[in-house]
Amino acid sequence: MYDYRISVVVSTYNTGDYLTEFLDSIKAQSIGFENIEVIFVDDKSTDEYTLNLLKELDSSYENVKVIFLDKNSGFPGTGRNTGLKIANSDHVIFADHDDTYTQNAFEVMCDKIGKNDMLISNFNQVYTDKSIPFKSIYGDEGEIGVSDISQDENLLRVPAAIWTRLFRKEFLINNNIFFLEGMLAEDVYVATYACLKAEGIIYLNDFYSYNYKIRDSEDNKSTIHIRNRKYIEAILNGYYKIDEMLVDINQVSYGELIFRSHLTSWLYTIVLSKLGDEDKKELFIKSRDIFSKYYTEDPYFKKRYNKLVELILNQKFDEAVLESNKLSKTQKNMNDRSLFSRIKNKLVG
Repeated sequence: MYDYRISVVVSTYNTGDYLTEFLDSIKAQSIGFENIEVIFVDDKSTDEYTLNLLKELDSSYENVKVIFLDKNSGFPGTGRNTGLKIANSDHVIFADHDDTYTQNAFEVMCDKIGKNDMLISNFNQVYTDKSIPFKSIYGDEGEIGVSDISQDENLLRVPAAIWTRLFRKEFLINNNIFFLEGMLAEDVYVATYACLKAEGIIYLNDFYSYNYKIRDSEDNKSTIHIRNRKYIEAILNGYYKIDEMLVDINQVSYGELIFRSHLTSWLYTIVLSKLGDEDKKELFIKSRDIFSKYYTEDPYFKKRYNKLVELILNQKFDEAVLESNKLSKTQKNMNDRSLFSRIKNKLVG
């Protein structure tokens, strides 16, 4: 018998004041703060304010634990896995440090999950000037429930927003479902793997549990908006690990559905980046195999990326670079909010 109804695992790194606002939303939960375990795993922060705040939280609350990693991993997977292993409740959820939960989030999710292995809820996209509820492919439909993914494959197209997914801890542990470490798309990996393995999935399409803050100013960017070589390649590395997982569990047939928006979204990130031509070429070369295996056209982009993909598949990488540069001139003003509303699913933590 576990001590808490839910464990919330948060990977942190130089997070500062965001932690206070996040924890305030946990303390305000209608389920009762005493029923919640909060596990912060710090990825060797260098900011003294963050370190001191974490130490203060650790000493101030019996149900708040702080783990300080000895080495910076650079990505959230290590911290999330560390927290999962020590979680002291039946159910676990993985939050980002700079967002918040709605007041009844945990009460509704814990009450609804029942004997199912996973529950998915919806989220609000929070900008500086407004909040927009995310609209999934299910439109205005309410609760969707299946005994396994074969009953509704479209659940694989629901955003892999890991912070909206409540898992049975033993389900993850027993199936060896852990986050990728040392790379990104770690949340897509877990969300996908869990969908393919779960015995019982509930999707509360009409319940908004999470406030996801979208930060994309020059000096304050969410990881999802960081478009340098390290992060773009880290996402690609994660995609290849997802491919390996699909092969291992003999579920490659779901690959095109899983990757439909991800691959074109990855190209979009390169197009919007300021990468040099050589970096782009190397990434296109490295991406060819995953595109060859899983690429299908994403209708959202209205065929504008078909030529670029064709050049990559035909190994015309210099021409692919030129095409990406041409696309960057026509799309640099494309509205990121519109893109996120359609396909962005927190590929990076």
